[in-house]
Amino acid sequence: MEAAAVGLTTITARDLEAHVNFLASDVTAGRGTGQPGLQVAAEYIATQFHRLGLEPIGTDNSYFQKFELLKTRLTDNIGLVMIEKGADGWSREKFQYNEDFFVSPHGLTGSTETQAPIVFAGYGITAPNYDWDDYADADVERKAVLIIDGQPEIPGSDYFTGEAETHVGDVMEKVITARENGASAIVIAFNPRSEMLFSDRMKRWERWLTQDAMALPSPISPAPVFFINKRTANRLLSVLGKSLMQIQEEVETGISGSTILPGTNLLFSVELEKETVVTQNVVGYLSGTDPELNKEGIIFSAHYDHLGVDKEGTIWYGADDNGTGTSAILEIADAITSNPKRAKRSFLFLAIAGEEKGLLGSNYYTNHPLIPLEQTITNLNIDMIGRNAADSIYIIGSNMISQELHDMNEAAAGYLNNLGLNYRYNTLDDPNRFYYRSDHYNFAKRGIPVIFYFAGVHEDYHQPTDTRDKINFDKMERVAKLVYLTGWGMANRGGNIGEQNLNSEFQPEIPFHIKY
Repeated sequence: MEAAAVGLTTITARDLEAHVNFLASDVTAGRGTGQPGLQVAAEYIATQFHRLGLEPIGTDNSYFQKFELLKTRLTDNIGLVMIEKGADGWSREKFQYNEDFFVSPHGLTGSTETQAPIVFAGYGITAPNYDWDDYADADVERKAVLIIDGQPEIPGSDYFTGEAETHVGDVMEKVITARENGASAIVIAFNPRSEMLFSDRMKRWERWLTQDAMALPSPISPAPVFFINKRTANRLLSVLGKSLMQIQEEVETGISGSTILPGTNLLFSVELEKETVVTQNVVGYLSGTDPELNKEGIIFSAHYDHLGVDKEGTIWYGADDNGTGTSAILEIADAITSNPKRAKRSFLFLAIAGEEKGLLGSNYYTNHPLIPLEQTITNLNIDMIGRNAADSIYIIGSNMISQELHDMNEAAAGYLNNLGLNYRYNTLDDPNRFYYRSDHYNFAKRGIPVIFYFAGVHEDYHQPTDTRDKINFDKMERVAKLVYLTGWGMANRGGNIGEQNLNSEFQPEIPFHIKY
């Protein structure tokens, strides 16, 4: 750690404040992916990388790793129709959009119109550790799978007590599971136990449903996700002669499980408007001094995008999310390049676009890496570090893949002795699922050791009021120094770090998640 002391002095609250003041200003206008303000921020970051002497290794030897995104929005042509076979032949019942159901626009890359049989699959949960698998006897390949929102409540259960949520009840985890099982559509029924009205849920999600969505281009659009109210669910399940609440009770008591709804098909259609958006990650590289170890690299990352400007002209400044993390990697780059002693391994500084749209920039990077993934020994990801408790930071993922990385971070914190490490969210069972909700996850699911540095959410999270006047820059300084020392320590360790002290039991299994 002593060799890194010179660089420590360059990381200051004053410099961090200067960066945040620009990144969260009217000039960058919320840094929305696909909006002009993000390009302004990208140019600023690239200028800083150039000033510090980092090597441009992006597209055309620039500081930009350019990539395309597909921007989509829902049209009014959205349909959900129940087709039922009765004594007099087939009948059709059309459900009303925004009254009986709504559809998620996120992740879709193409319009679709399909008719499919319906399979009821309980809560749509596959969780071997919880001794629960709704798909054990279910064939949902090319079918519409109907599942209940939330998770079971079973008295005496070790997991589903009804007193606390678990990660397996998360909507996106269920969507991923259904798509992996080959479903052509996912229909999520409003939980009968919920005290919230379906119309209130619609209002709560209105902005999320009406804003433009983005995805990496793909020849195959994923199965669409429909959310239906209790009345619609009862109508679909009426072919079984039972209500959603009755079936929910049977699922939880083991009386019944997954079943196909006989003589019932679902006709669903979703039409999208599409356009292509070109955006970029911003990358700067510094080679290590060891002729062999410099082939390996440590990546410092932070997403620099936020929510941009809405249709009413309101700027969502994103000072904490994630002006703070972006500013921190700029200061860490300054610290490393200011140190007269160079590290053995190489460093890549990665400012990521499209995080708020579904971890898209890090997904693109890990599919098109600028340092081979097998030679990337660590990703240190910084996302929201400027608020909440002044003297502590949440550490997430540090020991899930590599115990050595965890120990190095602990040693760095001990050296600084002014910042507590909080492991409250360092678990796969965290119902907030923070481990899956920032860019480090795209590295972790490929087996790369990660740490996610995070100060927690607050009342201004994803609000226009996330402004620079509320940031604790002294806390930012302490966190940036911690990340710097951890990265420096990993860059100078001997041997093949990537194969040391791997905690294989914590290897993540879920392949995708969006921040929400």
